[in-house]
Amino acid sequence: MIEKLSGPAQFPPRVCIAGMGGIGGLLAAHLNELTLDLSVVARGETLRVLRHEGLYCSNENTTSHHRLQADSRAPDTIQDLIILCGKYHQLSGLLDTVKHAIGPHTKIIPVVNGFPWWMAHPETQAILQPALDPEGTLSQLSRNTLCGCVAYTFAQVEAPGHIRVAGIPHFTLGDVEKGSGCAEDILNIFHENNSIFYKSEDIRRDLWAKLSLNVSTNPLSVMFEASLHELTTSPDAVKLALSSLNEMQNLGRAYGLSDLPPTEALMSKIVQGGRHPTSMLQDYRHNRPLELSAMGDAILLLARHYNVSMPVTETVLTLTRRKAAIKQNLSAAAAYKD
Repeated sequence: MIEKLSGPAQFPPRVCIAGMGGIGGLLAAHLNELTLDLSVVARGETLRVLRHEGLYCSNENTTSHHRLQADSRAPDTIQDLIILCGKYHQLSGLLDTVKHAIGPHTKIIPVVNGFPWWMAHPETQAILQPALDPEGTLSQLSRNTLCGCVAYTFAQVEAPGHIRVAGIPHFTLGDVEKGSGCAEDILNIFHENNSIFYKSEDIRRDLWAKLSLNVSTNPLSVMFEASLHELTTSPDAVKLALSSLNEMQNLGRAYGLSDLPPTEALMSKIVQGGRHPTSMLQDYRHNRPLELSAMGDAILLLARHYNVSMPVTETVLTLTRRKAAIKQNLSAAAAYKD
């Protein structure tokens, strides 16, 4: 029997994190220190470890240990907040594990890379749907309770149930439906000792800036098999990254975004990225599917719609997809021989 909530938030607020990869684990470790009714959704070996051993989260100096309420689906009670943490192509699957716990006041934060489905203009929704929401499930979520998120963090899974984090995480939140107050409501849930969540003045502009960084570096990191630091010390990689950033600036302006950060400021952020592998490079090394649909295909579809030329970005994306396919084929052949 699912409990129906009559108003916005219970106390303690019920918060569920679906997806316990690097960012999901980082958020679980942080939110477990607050006064929340926290639960997490995981699967496979990660779920087994969380149930029996708990979550370990390490940074440069310390390791914290957390006992969590973990299951393969959200609790059978309506949640105040659900955070979806995974790759973009995993969003529909994550949503299936929590949809029974979504009520009329439940706030939802998708924490993913790529161009978000909710940011499409009406005239581009049909064009982008095959790349961003092929089953149409994401578009059914209420925009009034949906919160955009820009995540600047380096977190990776060292082993199931063990997350390693570098630097200070920074999550910027903003209303999908302007004036809905969704971001403010979520920040109120996190008010106690909140040190990593901030409110955006323009979530679309902030998302585009992060997307520009992702598009210009993640595929390159696979092509060069290099960290952000290594990319910025390679003249060839720097030239390609700058070209891609400029192409993203042109597309952003054509899309109607103003006051975008200058290319030099974005390049400076890349330089500060350090020696940590990008999320796409991590996926490539583990032979997992790359996030090229929301981080690449959607961008090229937008570019064609607005007649913006993006030759460098398109070439790098094509070569990255080809390189990943070759590796998967070689791995499959090796497994077959074994």
